[in-house]
Amino acid sequence: MADMYQNKDRTPYFKKDDSLEEALLDLNRLIGGIQPKNNYFSDKRPIILIIGCPRSGSTVMLQWLASLGLFSYPSNLIARFYKNPYIGIRVQQSILEFDPLNQMGFHQTEINFKSSLGKTMGALSPSEFWYYWYEYFKFGENTQKLSKSQLKKVDGERFLKELYAFEYLTGKPLVMKGMLLNWNIPYLYQLNSNFLFINLTREPTLNAQSLLLAREKFFNNRNKWYSFKPQEYSTLKHEDPITQVAGQVVYTQNAVDVGLSELPKKNVLHVQYEDFCSNPAVFLHNLIRKYNDLSGEGKLNCDTVSFTENRFVANTEIRLSNADMHQLEKKIEFFRNKLAQES
Repeated sequence: MADMYQNKDRTPYFKKDDSLEEALLDLNRLIGGIQPKNNYFSDKRPIILIIGCPRSGSTVMLQWLASLGLFSYPSNLIARFYKNPYIGIRVQQSILEFDPLNQMGFHQTEINFKSSLGKTMGALSPSEFWYYWYEYFKFGENTQKLSKSQLKKVDGERFLKELYAFEYLTGKPLVMKGMLLNWNIPYLYQLNSNFLFINLTREPTLNAQSLLLAREKFFNNRNKWYSFKPQEYSTLKHEDPITQVAGQVVYTQNAVDVGLSELPKKNVLHVQYEDFCSNPAVFLHNLIRKYNDLSGEGKLNCDTVSFTENRFVANTEIRLSNADMHQLEKKIEFFRNKLAQES
């Protein structure tokens, strides 16, 4: 299974279970080639992708959108059928959603807003769905940016077709994370000109602080790289941890900004994490307006939606020492100036 981390380096909570991995591989080998007779492929359906830096608030945003009932999304259950989401969706519907007598004994629960480095708990909670992306996009050791020759090998039509199963079977537009393709946004737009990209940003020093703390939580080691690698990773990997996370944030957001600059404005919604937390309803209205502008059919309406959460408390706590925060701020400014000089 493709992965950006060595299992042996993880802290116990984040280690993969070998028995589960073997079972998933066996299951997905069996279902990978199965295709339904009906043709549900369409290039007209908008798909909503959350992009941006890791640790920018994408998980709580996806959890909230999933809780509204307006959207389909890859749940933890569906994600286990990563070679054939169509089957995963049907399994979820047959044992959880279409069981009014609770004959199977599974009680549906509301989505909570708890997570640990993107990992959520519960069959119906949103998944990052990375295994699905890894099926199509083969990343190297040093960056998530794919070359033109690598992208030519991607079965883009099948990648999209599997995703269209969500709306076809649920009647709801799909929302999911798409940060693995932060560095190839124009390619995604070429696949489907109705992709709607949510560009989620967070205050850079807090974003970088969160990445540094994530290293401690995931590896118990600040020196190990956590999450996506920008093009500049080959030079950043030789730097100290604070310099690394500062560069990771600045370079990642720059790559997203450059990629989005090649797209029509109608395909992009810019959102600040702190603004989303203070008023998610405003964000939802803006998202639905953008979606409806892209969608030729099936307009969304949020007037009847009851919000389980009207606002969230943005995590703005400073947890590093004053010296570390000062160094982080200096490094972020350094990388910003460097980019400005190169442009």
